[in-house]
Amino acid sequence: MALRKPLRRARKPKQIGQAMVEYTICAAILIAALFVPFGNDEKSVANMLTEAIKKNHEARVIAIGNPAIGL
Repeated sequence: MALRKPLRRARKPKQIGQAMVEYTICAAILIAALFVPFGNDEKSVANMLTEAIKKNHEARVIAIGNPAIGL
């Protein structure tokens, strides 16, 4: 029976924790892009999105309630 060589342990990477830093930076940039106001209206992207959804919902409710349009 032949003797087996002992398995070499993998070296620990030197960049431990780098993924967490990258994730945090990307999340911060995404949050800033969504919630920081900009432009002439000083509205954020998230605010503009909620307003668009509200207007769309309001238009649907009016259209469904109108017998001439709802047919």
